Amino acid sequence: MRIKITKSLVLPAQMLETESIPEALFPEGDYLANLTPEGKIEVINTRKIKALFSFSQFRDRVSLGEFIVVEA
Repeated sequence: MRIKITKSLVLPAQMLETESIPEALFPEGDYLANLTPEGKIEVINTRKIKALFSFSQFRDRVSLGEFIVVEA
C-alpha cells in the first residue's frame, strides 16, 4: 500500500531489518507500506530504513491525520 505522511515525523526505526536505530526522520511525502509476516505494518523510508507499527499504532496515526492511506 502507499501512504502519505502529512508532516515530517521522527520515528523509531530499523536498519537492514535487524539493527535498531534510535530514530529516523520521515519527511512529509509518500511512502510504501507493507504488511510483514509478523502482522506488523512497515513504512519504508529508504531501502535500508523502515519503521514498524502494530495495526493499532498505525490506526492511531491515521486517526491523528499523520498518515493518509493513498492506495491499499
